Amino acid sequence: MREIECRTGDWLFNAGLVGFVNIVGKENVRIEGQRLFFDTALLDGFEESYFAYFIKAYEKTLSWYKIISYKEEMERHREADFSDFDELSLDRLNNYIAIAKYYLKSNSYVGAYPLIDETKDPVQWGKNLTKVGQLKKKETFEERCTEIIQNVKQVYTQLDEIIDFCQSQKGKKYLAAKNVIYTVINNGWSGVSFLYSQTKEKDCYIDYRKSFVEPVLEHLETNLEKAKFNCITCNEPIKNMKLDLSFMNETGFDTARKTSHVWDFNNDIAVCPVCKLIYSCVPAGFTYVYGNGIFINDSINIDTLHAVNKKVHNEILHHSTENLTSTSPYRALIEAITNQTEDKRHYELADIQVVRYENETYRFNILSKRALKIFRESKETLKTIQKCGLKEGNLNINFYQETVRRLMNNENLFTFIHKTMYLKVTNVSNTYYHMGHVGALLSINTNFLKEIEAMTDISKGQIWHINKCGTEFKKAYPENKLSGFNYKILNALKTNNRDAFMDIILNSYSYLGKAIPDFFLKAFTNDETFKTVGYAFMVGVNGPLENNENGGNKDEE
Repeated sequence: MREIECRTGDWLFNAGLVGFVNIVGKENVRIEGQRLFFDTALLDGFEESYFAYFIKAYEKTLSWYKIISYKEEMERHREADFSDFDELSLDRLNNYIAIAKYYLKSNSYVGAYPLIDETKDPVQWGKNLTKVGQLKKKETFEERCTEIIQNVKQVYTQLDEIIDFCQSQKGKKYLAAKNVIYTVINNGWSGVSFLYSQTKEKDCYIDYRKSFVEPVLEHLETNLEKAKFNCITCNEPIKNMKLDLSFMNETGFDTARKTSHVWDFNNDIAVCPVCKLIYSCVPAGFTYVYGNGIFINDSINIDTLHAVNKKVHNEILHHSTENLTSTSPYRALIEAITNQTEDKRHYELADIQVVRYENETYRFNILSKRALKIFRESKETLKTIQKCGLKEGNLNINFYQETVRRLMNNENLFTFIHKTMYLKVTNVSNTYYHMGHVGALLSINTNFLKEIEAMTDISKGQIWHINKCGTEFKKAYPENKLSGFNYKILNALKTNNRDAFMDIILNSYSYLGKAIPDFFLKAFTNDETFKTVGYAFMVGVNGPLENNENGGNKDEE
């Protein structure tokens, strides 16, 4: 047996290294700082380990799991002799039947059936399934209960055959593998092996081995003393330039057709089979949710690199499987970098590169020490806006995701605060938050402004006092004049017009016959302080500062 060495490199290769360690298990490799060593014995059956990792990691998100998971409910009703089967149970059954029929006839599933059992015809099973006990307008479940349950028992017999087929050893091996290929693996690479549209090999396991594992074994047996070329990643000698990175999404390119991408039209981009194998593990290094992925390139050493990404992975897929949303990668990122209790080192020694995969494109951010401090200080406040959002046309905007994105890009939140406040005071529909959540945005923005030293003269206690004064102003001010007041003040804040802002405040307090609070004098300090004071006052004017973790009122959730 021979030991193979790999070293950390750029973010893409590092993601592949983390993925490789995830697949084979950290206990089966040797790590020394930025070097990784593994025995060639690990390549025996590597294709089985490759798919097994993805299936285990993403099991509950797969369509295969949707099919087999209904078995538990079936057994529960059978044990109770269907005494607990009600109209809701009937609705769940009919929804399940629709799901099963859809997936059983899908092309990816149909292609795997011969590999599982050639004698079975799941497509026909799906066609034979029909919905049960659909009630007419004036019928009730109780009136047809006996008839419906008899039909349910017959359908359960059909479902037993379908679920047992899918849940069998080969059923899970191939159907679940088809799921992870088209929901996870194809986020990282495509166009080769089982993701090549014209591949002749029907077994994805054999196809992967032929494409990635066997070339490594052949490479290790080849005499390369007279080799003229070198791998662009590890600089090891290679016999030819046939292997490139064209299969990697958004980073590789076809070196034969796109010669203008390389210097002087002479291609020097080629990799060795070992590095190509590592690159094929990139999807296992990222953590994906609904097509969005995240990888933290904290590459001080491989141990740290693996640990922080494992923490993100666990936070997303193990702790919150039932509540997966597009914000899960952002939430997991914040948890991973702010939860210091289990870490041996604090994230204050160096900047961290965060790689996000969104809308089929890689996006990069550098999390500086300053940004990390802002996230730590705002951690609890961020939790209160996790489920808040708004809808503009077909675009859904989540508070948590938008806030983290802006902070990672070193942007303040004033434009977002203005938008959320304007939509709320004008009673626009599809706004799932209240004014207290806008106050939470303002609090986070205050932490950001203090950290970049753009505003140092306002504390959170003063902001709370300004909110309170806004609430008192609202109680005294005529309700029929409030909409006009809101429009004028928000316009002055948006255009950064301090003179117009103070004119409105002076006139309004003169109308009420009250003294103007002295905190308005701070508005003349600088632009950031002016907007913070103004928006803090408007939060109080348009609603008390509340903390509702569910994202809006009960009717807004």
